[in-house]
Amino acid sequence: MTRIQYQIVRDVSAYFLLTCLVVLAILAIGQLAQLLKQVASGQLPLPIVLQLLGLAVPTLLVTVLPLAFFFAVYLVFSNLYRSNEMVAIRSTGIGLVGLLPPVAAVAAIIFCLELALSLSWAPGAQRQLQAESMRLTNAAAEALLQPGSFADLPGGRVIYVGQAVGKDSHRFREIFLSISHHGQRDLATAAYGEIKPAQDGTLTLVLVDGQRYLGQPGQGGFKILSFARYRILLGKSVNKTAEPGGIDWGSASLPQIWQHLRGAEMRFAVSELEWRLLWPLVLPLLALLAIPLAYSEPRGGGRAAGLLVGILFLLATNNIVVYVKEHMMRGEMPLFPGMAWVLLMILAVAAYAFFRRNRDLPMLPVWRGRGLA
Repeated sequence: MTRIQYQIVRDVSAYFLLTCLVVLAILAIGQLAQLLKQVASGQLPLPIVLQLLGLAVPTLLVTVLPLAFFFAVYLVFSNLYRSNEMVAIRSTGIGLVGLLPPVAAVAAIIFCLELALSLSWAPGAQRQLQAESMRLTNAAAEALLQPGSFADLPGGRVIYVGQAVGKDSHRFREIFLSISHHGQRDLATAAYGEIKPAQDGTLTLVLVDGQRYLGQPGQGGFKILSFARYRILLGKSVNKTAEPGGIDWGSASLPQIWQHLRGAEMRFAVSELEWRLLWPLVLPLLALLAIPLAYSEPRGGGRAAGLLVGILFLLATNNIVVYVKEHMMRGEMPLFPGMAWVLLMILAVAAYAFFRRNRDLPMLPVWRGRGLA
């Protein structure tokens, strides 16, 4: 490795780590603000905030790493142009193509890290975050159950519990439960009830010796049912999701996605898999795009123009990818080529800009017409 290549590797790595910390801190502040809102409303205890924030970091890093690498490459090459070092480097016969190997070396390491994050680490942390959030939410719901008072629970449920049985706060007498489901009211009363929390934090209410009232009294279809035991879920379930296919695809494990690559849920699994593979594959293309955008005249202005163009391009690309993913899951777009055409678009733009800059040509061709006499 030559001295120039070593300097590029060192500077890109240093700028990447610094930019990664800055961008991650900005996104973490927003995540922390949301958690503190839940703490203020009594939904979460304060000591658990840092744990939940730590579980959210891997998901944030999936977006942070490509952005940080783009900024790092841009800043390094922008400094080379502004300090006239690029002129000296090119005078030795080394063009922009000769500077790609050190950038590719750093990109390979970050690519492996991004691939592991996107495919495994981030979904696993997301599952833990959801499970912990559900456990805390259900624990808060259980704390609302006070003998002799009504309590509003998740899912439009209203419950009344009477006197506690003995010293066990999970057993009550005189239970009343109201559930609203698709505009229909389901009422249940029982002489005795017990709340059983599961290991994942799910709350289950078991009613003994009671009656259910289904429908509206005085209207057709109204029923009164007697039961010896009636089991119903009180809090939120960790596996309950409103996403297509009945699976939380954003936190699904890789083996789970692999199992659904065939069958009725194929389009959901393929869309999620393409989404996770997109970000690692985009990472080297962003470096190829950042190099020509970093060009600036040594004494010229508009040094941040390339950075602004890059940010706008990244925002537009992110919106396009989100749009494509949603329509693929709805079955409104074909799975193949799927998101591959977005990669091809980024590759075409980056290769075109790099080719023009490598030949010292302006980004956009200039057509000069004849002046009028």
